[in-house]
Amino acid sequence: MNKFPWHGVEVRIHPLFWLVIFLSVWTGHFLEIFTLFVLVIVHELGHVTAAWVYGWRVESMMLLPFGGVAKIDEWGTVSTREEIIVALAGPFYHIWMILVSYLFYSLGLWTEEWMIYFIQGNLLILFFNLLPIYPLDGGKVLQAVLSYWIPYRPCIWWTHVISMALSGVLLLFSFLFPGQFLHLPLCIISIFLFLANWKEMKQMHIQFLRFLLTRYHRRKMDPYEIQSVTVRQGEPLQNVFNQWYKERYHVFEMISPQGETLDLIPEEAFLQEYFQNPSTVFGWK
Repeated sequence: MNKFPWHGVEVRIHPLFWLVIFLSVWTGHFLEIFTLFVLVIVHELGHVTAAWVYGWRVESMMLLPFGGVAKIDEWGTVSTREEIIVALAGPFYHIWMILVSYLFYSLGLWTEEWMIYFIQGNLLILFFNLLPIYPLDGGKVLQAVLSYWIPYRPCIWWTHVISMALSGVLLLFSFLFPGQFLHLPLCIISIFLFLANWKEMKQMHIQFLRFLLTRYHRRKMDPYEIQSVTVRQGEPLQNVFNQWYKERYHVFEMISPQGETLDLIPEEAFLQEYFQNPSTVFGWK
């Protein structure tokens, strides 16, 4: 593990972030956007620090027009509890930054006007990132919570469907913003979020495959709740995996076309067949 959470983490800036910077300078709000830039950095360091505590591999940190996204290898391959904690670590940092602003104001280091703006900036980033839209923190929490209730592959699909629908609501709201015809930054952000989820949905099989690989290569049995699943003889493995939960151990009851129980099969047997004979099971729709 690195000595410091941010050691070796590459910081990247999305082109749309530069567009927001340009619009801010053009409208005379450079100081305000610089402050938000610093808040976004601190927000992402919250994620990076929490990930570092759990021993996750953090490759880079991308600054986006709505905030930032830390590129972490472990999403979908670790416990849901860890995913929720890491996702909420960024918003949590805004709470103590608000408390710090009160402290600075009480010590006479900040004016009341600047304290109010600083608090408003923290609340803006905090609540926006808690929206249940992937890859915002709220969207990651949404996916983690859904994984408790429904099988993991449908969980990923529904996360992106809900996120695209809510991105559309944000886009509509950008045209209904009080006092102006179009709120351009919100319009750009909503379009970006919609396209990001569309892309992730097209590649969701990669996330699910990483999940299966983790289960396949694990060295010890996790204390999961046992999930009994009924499958028919000759049923494609892809249909079997569509019934897998993220944090449950599966025992499959194999039944004949006539409904008779033929065998009880542990999930390891299906994983072994899946990865040793991929040509017979790949090619999902």
